[in-house]
Amino acid sequence: MRYKAVIVTLFISLLFLSACSSQKTASGEKIYQLNLNVSAGPVHPFTKQVAEPWAEMVEEETNGIVQVNIFPSAALGELSSAYEDIKSGLYEAGIVSPGRHIDTDLFPLTIGDLPFLIDDPAIAESVLSQFKDKYMKDTFKEGQFMSISSTDAYQLYSTQPIRTMKDMKKLKIADSVLERIELFKELDAIPVSLNNTELYESVEKGIVDSVAYTAVGANGFKLEEVSPYMTKLDIGVATQMFMMNQDFLESLPEEIKEMFYEKFGPAYASLITDLYTQSADKAINTFEMNVKEDGGKVIIPTEEELATFRKPAKIVMDQWVEIANKRGYPGEEMMAYFTSLLEEKGIIIPE
Repeated sequence: MRYKAVIVTLFISLLFLSACSSQKTASGEKIYQLNLNVSAGPVHPFTKQVAEPWAEMVEEETNGIVQVNIFPSAALGELSSAYEDIKSGLYEAGIVSPGRHIDTDLFPLTIGDLPFLIDDPAIAESVLSQFKDKYMKDTFKEGQFMSISSTDAYQLYSTQPIRTMKDMKKLKIADSVLERIELFKELDAIPVSLNNTELYESVEKGIVDSVAYTAVGANGFKLEEVSPYMTKLDIGVATQMFMMNQDFLESLPEEIKEMFYEKFGPAYASLITDLYTQSADKAINTFEMNVKEDGGKVIIPTEEELATFRKPAKIVMDQWVEIANKRGYPGEEMMAYFTSLLEEKGIIIPE
C-alpha cells in the first residue's frame, strides 16, 4: 500500500507535489500524483473504509502509475468550496455535496437532500444516478462527475432531550444544507449553518444546542461527548457526489483514464454506500452505549410524534420546485420524475 495519509498546509502540499512531479515507476513510466481531499479525520470510518481502500485499489491496479495522497480533515479545503476547488485543480478528487453549492449548476442534485424522502444510501445511488443522467448530461466540464451516493440518514444530536416537535421551538440547530434548514425553520427552530468540522466545537461552546448529522459521522466526530441525546428521526441523507478534475483525467494514459470512468469512479460510491449501509445501526448502538453512564440516550419518537416532525416535508418539496422553476428548470417535471423513481423503491411520498 503506497497511499499517504497526511495533514499539511496547502503550501507544504504544493512543495511536495513539485518534488514528486518527475517521479517514474521502476519500468520508466510517469507517476501521476492524485490528491484526494477528505473532510473526515484520519481515523474516521470514512477515511479508513472508503478513502484508504480506494487509494490502495487505484495504486495496485494501475501498477503504481497513479499514486493517491489522502488529505484528511479537509486539509485542502472545506466541503463548502469543493466544487470550485476540484474544477480549478486545487486538488484532483474529492466529495462534493450539492447542498452546499445551491447557487451553481449542481442545484438539480439538491433534490436528493429533501427531508423524509431518501434514508438509504443504496436508494440514493440508484435514484440519483438516473436523475443525473436525465437532467444533467451537459453539466460537467472542468470537473468530471464520477459517481454518486449518500450518507446514512440524519438524526438530531442535542444537549437536552428532543422528544416532540414542541421541543424544537427556538432550538439552535447546526446544519449546512438548505432543504434541512428550511425544514427546521418550519419546525420553529433556529438553523445555524456550519461546516461538519465545526460541529463539535459549536456545541461545546454553546453556539448551538443541537446538531443534525448522520450516526456514522457523529461517532467519527465523537459528538456524544458534547451531545448526549440522539433523536432518531431519519430526516434524510446528504448527497455525496464523487468528482475529479477534468484536466487531470485527460492527462492520464487512455487505458488508465478508462479505468477511472469504468471502475474507480463507481467504486468510490460503492464503498460509501457499503460504509453507511452496514454501519448506521451499529453506530446508533455505539452512541447509546457511550452516553448511557452519563444519562444520555437514544430517543425513538412514536409514529404519531414522527408525523409532526414530517409534516413540513411537503412544504419544503414545494419550495424546491418553486426555486427550480425560477432558475429555469422544469421543476414540476423534475419532482414528478424523482418521486416516481422513489415510489418504485417503495418510498411513501409526503402529501
